[in-house]
Amino acid sequence: MCGIYFYKGTKHSWESLESDVSKIAYRGPDNTHREMIGNDVLFSFHRLAIMGTTAMGNQPMKHPNDESLTLICNGEIYNYKDLAEKYGLNLVTDSDCEIILCLFKQFGIVKTVQELDGVFMFVIHDANTNQLFAGRDPMGIRPGFFGSDCGEFMIASEAKPMVNHCSDIMPFSPGTWWCSDTPDTFNPYFHYNGVKIQEHTEEDICDKIHSLLTDAVKKRLMAEREIGCLLSGGLDSSLISALVNKYYEGPKLNTFSIGLPGSIDLEYAQHVADHLGTKHHQIEVSEYDFLNAIETVIYNIESYDTTTVRASVGNYLVSKFISENSDCKVIFNGDGADEVCCGYVYLKNAPTPEALQKESEKLVEEIHYFDVLRSDRSISSNGLEARTPFLDIAFVKYCLSIPAELKTFDGVNRLEKHLLRKAFDGHGLLPDNVLWRRKCAFSDGVSSQKNSWHQIIKTFIDEKISDAELDNCY
Repeated sequence: MCGIYFYKGTKHSWESLESDVSKIAYRGPDNTHREMIGNDVLFSFHRLAIMGTTAMGNQPMKHPNDESLTLICNGEIYNYKDLAEKYGLNLVTDSDCEIILCLFKQFGIVKTVQELDGVFMFVIHDANTNQLFAGRDPMGIRPGFFGSDCGEFMIASEAKPMVNHCSDIMPFSPGTWWCSDTPDTFNPYFHYNGVKIQEHTEEDICDKIHSLLTDAVKKRLMAEREIGCLLSGGLDSSLISALVNKYYEGPKLNTFSIGLPGSIDLEYAQHVADHLGTKHHQIEVSEYDFLNAIETVIYNIESYDTTTVRASVGNYLVSKFISENSDCKVIFNGDGADEVCCGYVYLKNAPTPEALQKESEKLVEEIHYFDVLRSDRSISSNGLEARTPFLDIAFVKYCLSIPAELKTFDGVNRLEKHLLRKAFDGHGLLPDNVLWRRKCAFSDGVSSQKNSWHQIIKTFIDEKISDAELDNCY
């Protein structure tokens, strides 16, 4: 996880921008570098080194044979070695992001973004043509914002560095690329449709789900820093932790769970950790710890969405613990399974399979506004990197292409995410009472048995603000 910032213009000096750019320095605690090109192009990069951890991997990065091309990228490109071999490209930095420069020089922006398998938000400047290019990964796993003001542009990982300098700020659309020649246009390069599944039985489909998710985890084990897993004890995080534990070749895997005293998540997470044999860290926090973190969380995630804020507090606190008490820098999570695999309980009320499919596609297309945002900000604000196998592109496209009637459920005879559960049934990865555990939202699972996290917040607000005060707000 890194923090990128780019400015094209002459209105603002570095001295006037520096304090705002530093607001995202927590995303890259290892080092910070900036570069001015001419009098109107500024790059700044806060680095968390995961691959190519030497100084050669620092950014802004130049093409090894063409210093007119400059790159900043917050990303991980999982197929960079395959692409280098495929096109005969000689990489010299050991940084996976170097492949972006090499592809761009050889093929241009369109083929570059189409070839990448990974998560990314990047900006390239071509000094020969004075053109700018940018691209964001299809799921929006790596954040990006675009700001403009009177013909000048800013691109950054978060909105914080822009708010004092841009009249118009918006998310950089996932799955698009941008060029300064047409600054009002974000060009789509990715579409979810188009996958025609070859499997015709439920058993074959489950086998394919098993294979694709396993591959998604294995490719994300690429790291030169220690790996850990968030483990709530629910299906999604437990499944990812089990797969990471099976294929990780580093030191004994660290798993982390968080909750209030009496939290059901803590109990189930310990059960899973014992089954897997991980080095488990159980973080028990107080109501005060949760409430005291809300203001910081809202600032970090740049959102007042109540559901997102409520779910982010636990993520933020567990990430803070990891940052302060372990050497783990790469953190796997189970985010995305509910959107991709139809895991939300309310989906059982879909009137038709087609309605279920439409809602699932909508959830996936909008996930960068909610769960992905929560995960990125909660983890990156503590100098860590999130990895999210359930949002692997091949896995997502396949799951969205499965006939909708196979994804319906009633919550009694057939549970939510039935195909995902069945795909890993009988493999010994997880205890049956976890593999077939019913859905429990993260913010509910961290709650104590006496008070839910939702009720704790409600009581706190009722004590701070009266109904009369709320009525007078409008």
